Amino acid sequence: MTPSTTGSALGRPMSWEEYWALPDELRAEYVDGLVYVNPPATFSHQKICQRLRDQLVAAFGSACVVAFAVGWRLPTERRILRVPDLMLLTAEPEDDVVTGPVPVAVEVLSTNRRIDLVAKATEYLEAGAGQYWIVDPRDRVVMILERAAVGWAQLAQLTDDEPAASFDIVPFGPFTLSLTDLLG
Repeated sequence: MTPSTTGSALGRPMSWEEYWALPDELRAEYVDGLVYVNPPATFSHQKICQRLRDQLVAAFGSACVVAFAVGWRLPTERRILRVPDLMLLTAEPEDDVVTGPVPVAVEVLSTNRRIDLVAKATEYLEAGAGQYWIVDPRDRVVMILERAAVGWAQLAQLTDDEPAASFDIVPFGPFTLSLTDLLG
């Protein structure tokens, strides 16, 4: 097999069946016949995800399921399996992979910023995500995007100048997010 490149990530051609035969511990995404292996998350990256999980569980309790780095088989015409850093779900998936639309998908920006900001934003919208949250620890910004009639609409943006926002998460209800609590 000859590797091909898409942006800054190296994609390796692979069939859907070959992808599912990869070891479970390999953090890899599948997009239209190419596999993208992601580096392991850093400790600070995981701390951000854990803090967000704690805030969501404190707000919604057992009404929500928070999934970390779980595969999401996007319900689109294309064959895509992404691994968001965090997903907020209404129930546990029937299998080990999420297959339907999700209320919230979250990406914490790191090495593949362009993919998270452009490709995944488009794919998550097509897959029916209700909201897409982009956490940028480097620039200390959190963007909360909500599905609109056409594309995404910005619901909130947290910065050091405006470090908190309250908004609704359908179907869970009101939620307040603090940049300081999330990023430290």
